[in-house]
Amino acid sequence: MGEGKRGKPRSELERLQIFAQLATEYFRMVELFAPVPGPVPVDSVEAERRHWIELFRAVLLRKFIVPDEHVSLKLVVRALRMCNYSADPRLAEGTEAAAALFTNEMIRGRPALLAGFAAEDDPDLFEDVLYGRLLHGDADRFHRSGWAEDYARQSAVAADRLEAELALRKALDAVSYGLAHELLRSPKPDSDAVPPGDGPDPVPPGDGLPFEEI
Repeated sequence: MGEGKRGKPRSELERLQIFAQLATEYFRMVELFAPVPGPVPVDSVEAERRHWIELFRAVLLRKFIVPDEHVSLKLVVRALRMCNYSADPRLAEGTEAAAALFTNEMIRGRPALLAGFAAEDDPDLFEDVLYGRLLHGDADRFHRSGWAEDYARQSAVAADRLEAELALRKALDAVSYGLAHELLRSPKPDSDAVPPGDGPDPVPPGDGLPFEEI
């Protein structure tokens, strides 16, 4: 699925500016709601509170993970490549570092599949929780996500999303550096194409990165 036109940024530079603000706000939220370090009893109120904070973090990460979202890491990496008009090496290195850290597993939640838990061709596990229980009450997804009542399994799926925070931080660092040093510029209308390096060859074997599907 491609990027939708509704609410689409007016330029690739605006995409990066919006991303920078939203990612900064996300990490501030994580900081404000960080749990007190140390183990807690599994059946305690604090354990339940941590579980819900973890879910909310995973929900807020969605806009940075799902490929067709306007500020998804896939589109942000593409925008960084397109807007790096001077081919600044530090900016290029940060861009590729973010791309290398983000995998399809973070989108699909596949490593969290357990025996008898779900079939390999099932839809995104966390999306079922999101639309069936957290943001919406879609009946099909509600029933399909019945496994989410098991907090341990739900946390395992959410954890795949939370692993994307490292890639998000790398991308934010790259965008912030580019904006601060005025190294980013939207490409001309007639050059709004896949930039050099976005062809089919850069993906290391086994990484399954979504960034090259642009």
